[in-house]
Amino acid sequence: MVNRSIRVKVLKETSKTVTIRFMTLNRKMPVPRKDFEKRVENGLYEVVGDYELEEDK
Repeated sequence: MVNRSIRVKVLKETSKTVTIRFMTLNRKMPVPRKDFEKRVENGLYEVVGDYELEEDK
């Protein structure tokens, strides 16, 4: 099975959630920040545009 990534664009960020837009579906969805960052690191989401993961302090 081939692993593919979902292209998303970050619309809004808060301390607890990230609102993303799925490029192929044209839908918006809020995602908990920790889940979003984990999915980006695992390659499930491909972020379109400027976005940098927060570094642990």
